[in-house]
Amino acid sequence: MQTNVILSLGSNIGNREFNINRAITAISSDPQNMLVNTSNFYETSPVGNVEQKNFINVAINVATNYEPEKLLAKIHQIEADLHRTRDIHWGPRTIDIDIVFWGDQTISDSDLVVPHPEAFNRLFVLVPSLEVLPADFNLNDTIKQRITELSASDQSIKLIKQNKRGDQEIMQSVRTILANIGEDPDRAGLLETPDRVQRMYAEIFSTTGQEKFQDYKLFDSENPDSSKMIMMRNIPFYSMCEHHMMPFFGKAHVAYIPTNGKIIGLSKIPRLVDFVTHKLGLQEKVTDDIATQLNKILNPQGVAVVVDARHMCVEMRGVKKTDSSTRTFSFSGLFKEDSNLQAEFLNSIGDLNDQNL
Repeated sequence: MQTNVILSLGSNIGNREFNINRAITAISSDPQNMLVNTSNFYETSPVGNVEQKNFINVAINVATNYEPEKLLAKIHQIEADLHRTRDIHWGPRTIDIDIVFWGDQTISDSDLVVPHPEAFNRLFVLVPSLEVLPADFNLNDTIKQRITELSASDQSIKLIKQNKRGDQEIMQSVRTILANIGEDPDRAGLLETPDRVQRMYAEIFSTTGQEKFQDYKLFDSENPDSSKMIMMRNIPFYSMCEHHMMPFFGKAHVAYIPTNGKIIGLSKIPRLVDFVTHKLGLQEKVTDDIATQLNKILNPQGVAVVVDARHMCVEMRGVKKTDSSTRTFSFSGLFKEDSNLQAEFLNSIGDLNDQNL
């Protein structure tokens, strides 16, 4: 038997609307759930004493076949899949999904309390929820009264008229750029360009604002006393320079020496490179960030990272030096202390001229 559940979603890291829309898609694509309706999107002030960016909040009404504990587990998995980040209570987060109401039921156990215990203290929960609740919901009058009371507090909430406001603003900006370089945004070849650009930006800047890589698993090697170097080389990447918003691309070479046999799945190292490069940046920062993330995750005895890249801001504009390449380095721990180990790593990846970028 299906139950109508009200979920509150919020984000204030990275592309907030994009994060929320991905979460809604993940929830509604589950065959055990059916999306009934979605509220307007709202920009809301953060609560707590943490200085941070405003949130985007939305509420959805979902008809679900799941029991409460099962849906909660599914929500936690979706948050993990979308790289939920929240290092401190009431702090910034990429995505936050809460069960606010479960039909007209009251639930109280160690993992789930419904109605949500903070619901009646938060405008960003009540205002969107009221839009998606059925007209005969037994708490509607209480919700309306609390909205009136909280509207006099320091909490702010502002309607975003279009659910994809960010997308629309990017598209309009692309039209403006096209017009100002002398093009006609309405000619046949350019009519769909603004939409293509905003969808491209959502993909290539998908980790903007995210500081912690979470898409990994750690393992214990069979020989924990072994201190052999683990290396993956020639990992391709593409990124965008923060100075001119032009591409730079190339290959990353990554090595580390485990501590007590603690290792990371090899497939996660390319994902880490993607995580670091899917945002505006610089090659130097990409190199340092890969090393920093690995050190945080593994606490290894040493990390070595070399990045080879070509920069379109050098080749297409300014000095126009085609086929030029840049190599950057980051060494820590044993790789920084032991020149022989460092040389072994560098010899194994080859000279910059050997790289086919």
